[in-house]
Amino acid sequence: MVKHILFDFDGTLVDSRALLVKLYNEMAVQHHFRPIRQQDLAALRSLTISERVERLGVPVLQIPKLLIAGRQLYQDHIRALQLVPGMKEVVSRLSAQGVRSSILSSNTGTNIRLFLKNHKLDGAFKDVISAKPIFGKHHAIRKVMKEWGTAPSRMVYVGDELRDIEACKKLGVPIIAVTWGYDSPRLLLSGRPDYLVHSPQELQRTLMSMLSYK
Repeated sequence: MVKHILFDFDGTLVDSRALLVKLYNEMAVQHHFRPIRQQDLAALRSLTISERVERLGVPVLQIPKLLIAGRQLYQDHIRALQLVPGMKEVVSRLSAQGVRSSILSSNTGTNIRLFLKNHKLDGAFKDVISAKPIFGKHHAIRKVMKEWGTAPSRMVYVGDELRDIEACKKLGVPIIAVTWGYDSPRLLLSGRPDYLVHSPQELQRTLMSMLSYK
């Protein structure tokens, strides 16, 4: 039976796509990258991160610096962000059941905690864990498993990107992929997640079945 739930943050819990596109475009003007237009979004959702970087002409060596700058800009706009509709009910149901839920994200702990405080969700999550490398989420998940002393089968990850699926597959951690985030359903399916859900209500049903499974 699953005992621990790890949630991704951006795209899974929080509807931050528009903000991240806005911040990227501000930096694109400054650094002379290709901007993201509204008509580009559908196509970009179907590409891997490496393919998106190539499509937009962003030099790989500049990505760490851009991520740091982007996270600082993100904090300035965090009060405008909202939870994905329906996700507060999912989180509240899990909290009422006494389930240990945590957040693991490549966003900063400062940004995440500020958002949770603004939305009065401070007590809904046990831990907030920042996975700093954009392609190193499996290292962070492995560290969490070690600290918690839990087996892969006793936890589940909820995320919206192919890289989340790939990280979990490396460790044998079950993953629920959600289709309302950054990556398209087709791209998510290419990673063969354990579950693919299309709404927070479907996510809640899936989680409840995993929590009650004997």
